[in-house]
Amino acid sequence: MSSNPTRVPRFACLVLLASACAAPEPSSRPSPPAVAMRVDLVRALLEVRAPSNPVRGARGELYVRDWPDGVNQVWRLEPDGARTRLTSFTDGASSFLLSPDGARLLVSAANGGNEEDQVWLLGATRTNAASSAPEPLLTRPRTVFKPQLWLRGSSSFLYVANDMSPEDFHLYRFDFEAPGSSRGASTKLSSAPGSWSAQDATAGAERVLCTRFVSESEAYAYELDARTGALAPIGPRPERGETCHTASLGYLPGERAALVESDALDGKKRVWMHDLETKRATRPLARLERYEVDETRLSDEHDLLAIVSNEGGYGVLHVFRLPGFEEVELPAMERGVVTLSDLRGGKLLFTLANAHTPGIAFELALPAEGRAVLRPVTTAATGSVDLASLRAPELVAYRSFDGLEVPAFLYVPATRRADERIPFVVHFHGGPEGQHRPGFDRTVQALVAEGFGVLQPNVRGSTGYGRDYHRLDDREKRWNSVQDGVAAARWLVEQGYAEEGRIAAYGASYGGFMSVATVIEGEGLFGAGVDVVGIVNFETFLEQTAGYRRALREAEYGSLDDRGFLRSISPLLRADEIPCPMLIAHGLNDPRVPVGEAMQLATALQRRGEDPEQLYFTDEGHGFQKLENRALFTERMLRFLARTIGR
Repeated sequence: MSSNPTRVPRFACLVLLASACAAPEPSSRPSPPAVAMRVDLVRALLEVRAPSNPVRGARGELYVRDWPDGVNQVWRLEPDGARTRLTSFTDGASSFLLSPDGARLLVSAANGGNEEDQVWLLGATRTNAASSAPEPLLTRPRTVFKPQLWLRGSSSFLYVANDMSPEDFHLYRFDFEAPGSSRGASTKLSSAPGSWSAQDATAGAERVLCTRFVSESEAYAYELDARTGALAPIGPRPERGETCHTASLGYLPGERAALVESDALDGKKRVWMHDLETKRATRPLARLERYEVDETRLSDEHDLLAIVSNEGGYGVLHVFRLPGFEEVELPAMERGVVTLSDLRGGKLLFTLANAHTPGIAFELALPAEGRAVLRPVTTAATGSVDLASLRAPELVAYRSFDGLEVPAFLYVPATRRADERIPFVVHFHGGPEGQHRPGFDRTVQALVAEGFGVLQPNVRGSTGYGRDYHRLDDREKRWNSVQDGVAAARWLVEQGYAEEGRIAAYGASYGGFMSVATVIEGEGLFGAGVDVVGIVNFETFLEQTAGYRRALREAEYGSLDDRGFLRSISPLLRADEIPCPMLIAHGLNDPRVPVGEAMQLATALQRRGEDPEQLYFTDEGHGFQKLENRALFTERMLRFLARTIGR
């Protein structure tokens, strides 16, 4: 065993958990005063919901994920308003994929947050679409199955799985009508190493567009010959052999050209067209290139292309007719975050989220002649919450230590008086390749309702601003993003929003790392820290994270071959410099950031006589999915913040 004192072997986790969850020893410190909290309001905010991932069925019904019972399940919403729950997985349904004819529904589900998605089948006939009980279809312990797309005809689909090795996701085809099999059979299409995904296939499925994912900043698009396994690269490549992120999107009509998304030109994600015969890549939508492409969806008929551009975190929808790329004039819609869900039969389904809209689903009818028509197709369950009264963020920017301008979203309670300094929370996103967006955030609204201000900085390393910005925190530059977080708190003080010592750092996953690191570097700015499923020791994190995630994380953080460097950027080794109380929360089944990270931090603080608050969930993984768990965590966090930085 290594002599590194911060290492936590796997077999020690249960011992540490028992110690961490035990009642604390009596303390000579006076108990903090009880803090009143509007529990009913907080709970009501957390319960606001709207159905997500809408897909239109063959009879006009909608298939969605929804959580009226606190856990996401698959539901069918009939045109007459009737609702039918189709799944009852203990830990919820991760995703679903409806066949083009509406006869079969693939549902992915995992246990306790372990992310080992298994695939279940619902429905088997055209007349009883998704009406039978789920049947196991692709199940194997310690394996992740990811359905990718249905092939035309609805009797086959493509999926990837890491069944041969933890690190490699190979591409398979599943045929329900395979000769000699009553339940269907799988055929491996490619054994190429790496993490693969499939985006589209030709009408006869002889060719498949796919992508090899290396990291958030590196990916490559290919066309696969499904008969031979041969792979042909497609899309642009940067000059001088630099890396890029190029992903397949889909075939254009005629299947002689393909669309890809790539940042090969100058680091900004754009849509490209690749001629499969001449191998020439061009940009058919140069007029959209001021902003990065956030999301795309090609219609099942390959006659429409929907694109969402990322404009400072806001999503702006565009639709084009193919193959000529004529833009469709769209009706006005609210500003917010747009998530594309389904595009078929001339109708686009998407959800829109902002501070006043918790992901309402809309249908955009796109007739060949006449104007596009927009209408909502779902409603929100709001309970006693007045959505119009919730606080919308302001997009601001501040300068970091080296002059870099960092964008951020600022939430201020309506009760704050002009020039009043109030307790603030600096909320860091995960990733690090994430981006705070102005969507519907229940936890942020609960914080604001309780009188806390919230600042959400998109520190260097965030996505949405181009490849150069995204790579500003790679490896040896890791701590520069921490300095961005410190600068966020300092900006709040300088602008008169907060005062030193009454600011908390809060984040999950990589944001958890930021919450610990920034309080260390914060020079008295922070009075509390909240670490949720966070990394504190990059060495043990990379050793114990799921095998299929290790390679892409090493691309960001550094290699296990350089353990000295990994320790140098790990805040755990500076735990004795943490100047303020900490709340630590984690799921025991986390495959991404194993719970040992939380336990190491708790133990380090206990060894110096501190008593960090801890909260562990036996039925959660990387984040808290169940309503009851989210409510418990949020209430604990609000009380912790009220005690430490005040209200």
